[in-house]
Amino acid sequence: MVAVILCLLLSLPLLLFLIKQGRRKRSRLPPGPWRLPVVGNLHQVGANPHLTLRALAERHGPLMYLQLGSIPTVVISSAHVAREAFRAHDLAFAGRPALYAAERLSYGLRDVAFAPHGEYWRQARKVFMVELLSAKRVRSFRGVREREVASLVASIRRLAPSSSSSPIDLSRMVLSVTNAVTCRAAFGDRYETAGSGRLHRVLEEMQTVLGGFCAGDIFPWLRWIHALEGLRARVERVFGELDGIYSQVIEEHLRGDCTSEHGDLVQVLLRLREDPTQRNTFGSMDHIKGLLTDIFTAGTETSAATIIWTMTELLRNPSDGSSTSISFF
Repeated sequence: MVAVILCLLLSLPLLLFLIKQGRRKRSRLPPGPWRLPVVGNLHQVGANPHLTLRALAERHGPLMYLQLGSIPTVVISSAHVAREAFRAHDLAFAGRPALYAAERLSYGLRDVAFAPHGEYWRQARKVFMVELLSAKRVRSFRGVREREVASLVASIRRLAPSSSSSPIDLSRMVLSVTNAVTCRAAFGDRYETAGSGRLHRVLEEMQTVLGGFCAGDIFPWLRWIHALEGLRARVERVFGELDGIYSQVIEEHLRGDCTSEHGDLVQVLLRLREDPTQRNTFGSMDHIKGLLTDIFTAGTETSAATIIWTMTELLRNPSDGSSTSISFF
């Protein structure tokens, strides 16, 4: 009798999944590949999702339905279809799912990238566009960018004579440069005080955690498993180190120890926190820390990826971009 009850309990998730699948089959869904029970189309994603999704879209069309575990997913691979989808269903695409690691590292979705669409998201986004990423603010950090790029070029020149038999890891060097530029823009002269090596290590670990596979994001009912397999402890460790760095730098700014020439981003956020009109956006220091996490995740990885992909294309097609490669160095 106990064995029968145990089997029923173990088969309950599968039964609920099949019932849900049956309901979805009766709804009007876009075309897509055949799905397996429980895992759906996860087995078809592969190690290079951008390539497999393109191949699947060629067979099933620019609007394609996939079942990624428990998460229904629509893949749009046409600019025309994307334009029509956003024009008619803009609010449906305005938010992002609350991913396991992102929810913690963004201080409970107190950022812009993962915050739910609403008044706070609109105000925080406005702060980014008007205060943090305005053309004037970006121009003020030109000297920082030029110094870090000059340092990168000097490092390559030093390594070049001794690297005839071994390649230079340009990808890692570019990531380090974008990391340094972002950190100096955010922290100013407190960047060195925070421990640049420690900060780089924590940010690299944060990027790995945010971009890695998380079973709870694919199967929300499996989130409890992260306490057993170590992901929760890893996320908490990264969060604790990152929060310690943020707290140290913010305290130093509050004491007036910062001497940045143009004012770094932490200074800007602390100034806005004193503005009565921004009280709802900056109700606590966690809001400032959440926005800082956005600055690091968006300003480091994406900038480095753009440069790396550009350099890759120049190496593959040197005759098409020789003038560009010369001007870059």
